[in-house]
Amino acid sequence: MNDHFQPEKLLAAGPSAKVYRGVEGMTGRKVLIKVLLEEHETPYPLDRERLQLLAHSFMHVRGPHIAGLITLLPTEDDFALVYEFMPGMNAREFATARRITPPDLRAVAVQLMQALMCGEQMRTPHGDPKPSNLIIADHPAGGLFLQVQDWGVSLARTNHAAETLWFRAPELHSADAVPTSRSDLFTAACSLFVLATNMAPAQGDSVEQILSEWRTFDIAALRQVRPDIDSPFIDWLGWLLKLDPAQRPQSAAQALDALMHSMHTGIIHMPQQAPVMPAGFQTGQLIPAANPNAPRPKPITPKNAASGTESTPKTTATKNSPAALTQPGRSKGRLALIWGINLTALAIAGIAIYAFTAEGGWKNALHSLGEKVGLSEPVQPAPIATAADKAPPTATTDAAAAPAAPPPNTVMARHVRIDAPKGIILNLAEVEIISGGKNVGPLGKARQSSTEWDGKAEFANDGDTNGDETKGGKFSHTNAKDKNPRWELDLGEEYPIEAIVIWNRTDEKFRDRMKGFTVKLRSKHQSDIWQQKVDAAPMPSTRLEVHPQ
Repeated sequence: MNDHFQPEKLLAAGPSAKVYRGVEGMTGRKVLIKVLLEEHETPYPLDRERLQLLAHSFMHVRGPHIAGLITLLPTEDDFALVYEFMPGMNAREFATARRITPPDLRAVAVQLMQALMCGEQMRTPHGDPKPSNLIIADHPAGGLFLQVQDWGVSLARTNHAAETLWFRAPELHSADAVPTSRSDLFTAACSLFVLATNMAPAQGDSVEQILSEWRTFDIAALRQVRPDIDSPFIDWLGWLLKLDPAQRPQSAAQALDALMHSMHTGIIHMPQQAPVMPAGFQTGQLIPAANPNAPRPKPITPKNAASGTESTPKTTATKNSPAALTQPGRSKGRLALIWGINLTALAIAGIAIYAFTAEGGWKNALHSLGEKVGLSEPVQPAPIATAADKAPPTATTDAAAAPAAPPPNTVMARHVRIDAPKGIILNLAEVEIISGGKNVGPLGKARQSSTEWDGKAEFANDGDTNGDETKGGKFSHTNAKDKNPRWELDLGEEYPIEAIVIWNRTDEKFRDRMKGFTVKLRSKHQSDIWQQKVDAAPMPSTRLEVHPQ
């Protein structure tokens, strides 16, 4: 291959390359070597000249959750890309071998967003963060560690395999489309869906079939397949999977921020360094592929979401298979301890059930409880339900139990945002958010893109509409050079919004400059759900009636 890098073991044979674990001769560190197939060997060749042009920018995309490009090896015989190596298995293999827990799924999602942020900062989207490009490993310090491979390689490919198209953002199916942060977020969400369910959200042999499936896709299916995953995370995933890119997060940074804010409880363990294979460590001889051009892994077969059954055949990991090599080692003592704890918990639960269901057991227990807490009358047990009590609820009982619907002609929103074009200064004396006939604006936390002349963001939701500085009025003030001036308010929870009243500063010299701004209402996941443009400067205020759009 090369004097500096030598292959040790064939790991996979993809649709356009053979992937080896290799070693760097001078240091002994493990590397990943991707050897491209010749054009006549694959229907999905990579443009080698374009790869050489893009390689410099790819090498600058670095982060703990990114397999960094080390170098290219363009020779007369072979063309290879050399990457940093992390032992593990790709997300599709992981989903087949193991059922990821909700905390681990959240941790992997956070790491994936952090990786996409690195590319976002370098203005170099990944282009294809599909499941087979995500490597997951058990970290020695605990938890799962994710690393993204093949950064930007899809930009050098004009033909894509059907499996790649399954996870591609809808807007990328047009010929002239280029990857963006928002398209990366869509594909990343598809990968997380696969990790959770071991099935692709949309499949097909053609773009038309795939787009047709996307139009009927509903993120609620995830609640049926994985009821243990919390609703805020499912809602967040659904936000990233919006077919219209304008309805997705504007950036990976925004998506990560929303994800972190949705974590109400618990701590996620986040290792900072990728696990490594020790230099000089060997796991076997170089293994030739039976069919080097065969695409791997096999296509995902969807599960039956309604019944919860799987149509994917079970696979047995052989001694040398990637699944077997990457399974975490568990000692017999640790397994025995886990079994012991489980059996003890079952025994305690059984005793409790018996005590409360045996003849007189539950009555005695409730009577004792009443005596201990000092009740004058013993606690009376609830009557046992009869067959009539267990009948399906009627429409009347359903309506009584259901939560109150939001008032008509209102919009449920948590965030308020005011955007203005470059050159406009936002001078907001007050932004009143009318809900239930009251101003809930002072309940929220305000921030803005820039601050000048001590015009703090919180002056616009302090309950004071006075916009005359000479009379003690205070107002927000963005910088005149701000390229994207904006003011935002987080109400902390969703409210039914009836109207928004914008109060301008009133001193004659400056009151005309705040015009041409847009007022938006956003959901708890920061997706736009209502907006209205205000062309003229408020004199002194403008009331915007809010109705569903």
